[in-house]
Amino acid sequence: MPYISQSFIDELPNQVDIVDLINKRVPLKKSGSDYRAPCPFHGGKNSNFAVNAHKQFYHCFKCGESGGAISFIQKFDNLNFVEAIETIASECGLAIEYDSNSKPIDPRFERYRLLSQKVGDFYTAQLRNSPAKDKAVQYAKARGISGVIAKRFELGFATPSNKDLLVHCENNDQEVADLKTLGLVKEGQYGDYDFFRDRLMFPIHNTKGNIIAFGGRAFENDAKAKYLNSSESVIFSKSKELYGLHHARKYSRSMDYMLVVEGYMDVVALHQAGVTKVVATLGTATSPEHLKILIRTSNVIVFCFDGDDAGRAAAWKALKITLSVIKAGATFKFLFLPDGEDPDSLVKKESAKAFEERISKAQPLSQFLFEHLKAEVDFDTIEGKTLFLEKATALIKSVNYEVFQQQLLEGLAQVVDQSIDQVRSIADQQKPQVQEPTKVYTELDTEYEIPNEVDLSSFSGYDEHSPVEYKPVFKKTNTKVLMSKMIALLLNYPTLAESTIEVRVRAIENSQVLLELVRSAQMNENISQSELIEPFQDKQGIFKRLNQLCVLEPHLSEIQAREEFLSILTTIENQQKTEHIKASIHHAHTLEEQQQIMEGILKGKRKT
Repeated sequence: MPYISQSFIDELPNQVDIVDLINKRVPLKKSGSDYRAPCPFHGGKNSNFAVNAHKQFYHCFKCGESGGAISFIQKFDNLNFVEAIETIASECGLAIEYDSNSKPIDPRFERYRLLSQKVGDFYTAQLRNSPAKDKAVQYAKARGISGVIAKRFELGFATPSNKDLLVHCENNDQEVADLKTLGLVKEGQYGDYDFFRDRLMFPIHNTKGNIIAFGGRAFENDAKAKYLNSSESVIFSKSKELYGLHHARKYSRSMDYMLVVEGYMDVVALHQAGVTKVVATLGTATSPEHLKILIRTSNVIVFCFDGDDAGRAAAWKALKITLSVIKAGATFKFLFLPDGEDPDSLVKKESAKAFEERISKAQPLSQFLFEHLKAEVDFDTIEGKTLFLEKATALIKSVNYEVFQQQLLEGLAQVVDQSIDQVRSIADQQKPQVQEPTKVYTELDTEYEIPNEVDLSSFSGYDEHSPVEYKPVFKKTNTKVLMSKMIALLLNYPTLAESTIEVRVRAIENSQVLLELVRSAQMNENISQSELIEPFQDKQGIFKRLNQLCVLEPHLSEIQAREEFLSILTTIENQQKTEHIKASIHHAHTLEEQQQIMEGILKGKRKT
């Protein structure tokens, strides 16, 4: 993404009227040479907040908050510096100037955003006007969604027909092509069809309020896929977007905490109840990118999960990712709901005030960390306490924030009733555990290994700052390690399993586990990780390792994951081809036979 020109940033305050800008958010009254209002940052009824039109400056005489137009938008709209500039430019009709030395903006970005807004308007219109709208309207009413909240989130309706959206755009070939790129229209055996059908639609907005993708909720709770998301694209990455973040910033006067829930309906229902500081991940686990965004938004992040085993497992996964990201000023907490309750049902049963009281009493990260690990061992025995210490210190060592790491070690010392020096000594002895490869039996009486020595956190060639130009790069690597990476990618991105992929995987030697996963993913495009690995439950070695690979979620977008997967597959094919050539040459009985083999290889290269 190109940098905004410094000259544009310097000149921006001279091209906008700070009074108009603030007045849209805080009603101002003329008072002498200034404009006055109650301070939007510390509250109160007195008009301590002054805006000076001549100096293009604001100041609160009570709390001391002050600054110019960019500063105000940053603080009031809870935006970062670039987002604030883009917001001001958009509201004032200014074209942002970018540094001429940086790369130009990809023209597809704006085209895709405009089309996404058009699709959003189409779904919204269907919720109002479609003859089939009654099902959607009744569902929204049953869930307690008011017209005001439906409008706030731009909720819509995808009709049962499989071509309504396609017909809406059929006169524009470019739009139809773009709909396919964005995953809103699919190509099938009997022609193109709408991806979303007979669902309540949730537009997904970026931080500036632009629609960049969609989620669809089925009306039946026993539907094969209760929620669907549109595909990732150059404008949408699930690991970098949070549903409801734009609305949380827009409708919350302060960001003293940010609640992270699991579903779209939870976000909408909490807004309906008046709890607005809430976001949801988009059908994926919390990623480091999510956490960095959250930390920029608020100093207190509260994860909200169901109290069952699945909820606690998801919370534990979030905790482990959080440990390496946490930094000074950030606090993470965990809120577990009563059995059978979700945020939507609980806030209706209690009240917004009672729910926010639960948020204020959420469990600190350190407490959840120690309690979870204690539950995994027999803490009353020496052996159990030893295992607890090893597990805890290994996790604490992943914390990069030194002050917090020190506090965790001191807290751990209190839990095990040992001195801090003893605990620190144990922590210093911790080394990454390297297990032997797990041997797996296949029906072909061959051994296929899913090795442990695979680091999925940062694949080679990955550059988070240039996702459009992402190109995987692989050094010569053991085929089993590459196969393990492919399995991990498929477990996290089942949509990678296309028919052409199955043909190529089938041709690879000792690929039975991967092939079975590909076939399962092809049969059900919305299959979950647990459903993918379920057929291997009787093969304990495979099942255990697949569970480990499910946890190791690569920090890639869906597009990058596809490129990574295909690049690994090509690498394995080339390595296998090379090995076959070497074997053929090795088994040649005469020099003449070797020469014939080499000539055949050269002829093949000329043809390609």
